[in-house]
Amino acid sequence: MRRHWSDVHNVSGPNDFASHARLVKLQTFFRGTKLKYFEVSIARAAESQGSDEGGGHNRNDSGVDEVPSVVQPMPLSEFSLVVDLETLTYFHHFIITTCLTLPQVEGSLPASQYWGTYIVSLALQWRWLMCGLLAISAHHSAMLENETTAQQKHCERATMFRSEFFVGFNETMVNNSNTVSTETYKQMKKAAVQVRGIMNCARWTLTGFTANQENVLSPATSISWLQSLLCDVRDFASSQLGNSVEIGQSTGDDLQTSLGTNNPRGATAAPTVLLNRLQMLPYRMVETFGKPDDEQDAPAILLGIASLVQCCNSVYESNFLSGGWQGISAWLNKTTDHFNHMVSLQSPAALIVLAHWAAILVKWTEIHECWFIHGFSGAIVSLIHGHLSTDGGVQSLVEDLLE
Repeated sequence: MRRHWSDVHNVSGPNDFASHARLVKLQTFFRGTKLKYFEVSIARAAESQGSDEGGGHNRNDSGVDEVPSVVQPMPLSEFSLVVDLETLTYFHHFIITTCLTLPQVEGSLPASQYWGTYIVSLALQWRWLMCGLLAISAHHSAMLENETTAQQKHCERATMFRSEFFVGFNETMVNNSNTVSTETYKQMKKAAVQVRGIMNCARWTLTGFTANQENVLSPATSISWLQSLLCDVRDFASSQLGNSVEIGQSTGDDLQTSLGTNNPRGATAAPTVLLNRLQMLPYRMVETFGKPDDEQDAPAILLGIASLVQCCNSVYESNFLSGGWQGISAWLNKTTDHFNHMVSLQSPAALIVLAHWAAILVKWTEIHECWFIHGFSGAIVSLIHGHLSTDGGVQSLVEDLLE
C-alpha cells in the first residue's frame, strides 16, 4: 500500500496516511512480483462487478478474464406470468380426446396423429390457428356436458376463441406474407381451412333446436339461419381437400333410373326405408301441392330428388368419413339455380327436399359418430319442420325424418 500511496497520491510520509484515509472498494491487480490496487467506484461496481475504473488505472494485460456480471433478482411483482389454466384444459382436452373424434383425411395420417400431432404442431406456430383448435375443443366439451350452465360457459369460451381465430385467419388469407416459406404457408392455409370448416359446423351442436319447439322462428330469421347453415356445409366440404366423390350429373333421361326400384345398386346400398321414402316423395308432393305455378319448379324438384338418391347411395357405399361427406355435400353443388332460388323464397317443396337431404346427413353422422355435424344437420330439419308447422299436410312430408 505504501507504493500505491506514493505512486498514485504522492504521499510518502506515514504521518499523512491518516488524513487521507477513507472507506473505499479496492481491486487488486497482480502481475509478476508487482501489486497494484485500483479503486472501484460504487456506481461502476453496481453496473458490472470486476470491470476496471477509467482514467489512469488502465490494465496492461488483456489476457485477464473478466468477472461475469451478476443478474439482480427481479421482484416477484414484476415477474407476473399469468397461466390460463382454463385454456390449458381445453388444449389438453383437444390432444387427448377431441382429436380422436375428428375425421380422418383420406390418404393422410390416422386422425389421432393428423389432428393431435401434425395440426397441433402447425397451431403452435400461429396463435390464431391454435384458437381454432381451442374453439373446437370447447364445443366438444359443451356437447359432453349435461348441465346447462356448464354448456353455456363452454359455448361462450368457444365464441371467444372463434372470434380470435377469424381475426388472424382473415389477415393471413388476405396478406400473403413473403416471410413465410411457400410450403409452410400452404400447409398452414390447408390446416386453417379444415379447422374453420369443423369449427363452423361445431357451433351448431347446442343450438337448442328441437322438432317440437314451441317458439317458431320468424320466416326471415329461419331463412337467414338456413342460409348460414348451408354456407357452413359448403365450407366444411371445401376443407376436405383431394377427397371428392364424383356423382354423375342427373338429367331427365336418367331420372326414372335413379328413382326406380329396379336399380339393384341403389336398393342395396342405402337403407330400404329411406330409399322408398325418397322414391315416393315426388308423388306425395304432387298430392299435397298440386300443379306448380312456375313450370321450372317441377324439373328442379325432381332433379334434386334424383341427385339425392345418388347422394344417399354414395354415403353408404363409402368406407371413409371424408368420402361419404363429399357425397352428401356434392348434392348442394348439383342442385339447379332455380332450386336454390326456391329455397331463398322459402318454397315448401324445396324446403322439404332440403330436409330430406339433412336427414340423410343425420343418418350418416350416426354411423360415423360425427358429433360436430349431427347438431348442425338436426338444426336444418328442425328449422324446416318448425317453419312448415302451420300446414299439417305439408308438415307430414317431413315428420319422423330424424327417427
